[in-house]
Amino acid sequence: MNAGTRINIAYFLDEIIDPDDQDEIFDYFRSSTSDSLNEAYKELGSVYSEEEIRLMRIKFLSDLGN
Repeated sequence: MNAGTRINIAYFLDEIIDPDDQDEIFDYFRSSTSDSLNEAYKELGSVYSEEEIRLMRIKFLSDLGN
């Protein structure tokens, strides 16, 4: 992914994370000044699991980082 390869994990995310929750996590990364997982955990960790945050960060980086 960091080398520019795009991946599509939307089908998997739709099975494990509610679409509204996906939007909220994605919006966090969009508005954040950093894509740091530690910062995301501090902000979202009380509501979302580490796995959910990590997966949505991958989607964010794949969609908007390339």
